[in-house]
Amino acid sequence: MSAVARELTAGRAAEFGLLLELTESLKARLEKGEWGQAAQLELERRKLIERVFDVVPAASELPVLTATLREVVRINDELIGLAEHRRRAVARELDLLAVGREAHRAYQGAGGRRP
Repeated sequence: MSAVARELTAGRAAEFGLLLELTESLKARLEKGEWGQAAQLELERRKLIERVFDVVPAASELPVLTATLREVVRINDELIGLAEHRRRAVARELDLLAVGREAHRAYQGAGGRRP
């Protein structure tokens, strides 16, 4: 293998590592409820994914790439669960807000009098 090919492989290995690191950071942000920062990380991660897959991987890269992608997919499944949990929590909050507004209208319709 030439020095250029070794450097490329080392650089690609670094990109694979960065992909995993960004995915783990994304999960940490979502777990803390830092959705805005998570969105920025996701943009960065998507650009990296495009860059990684813009080049056909060399055979020597496949084991590392496969292991990285398996871990990214595993964490992505967790991210989907976190997002779904948050979506349900927001839906509950909206339902409670709607009930509160309805109660407020009913109270106002009764002249705002207490029983």
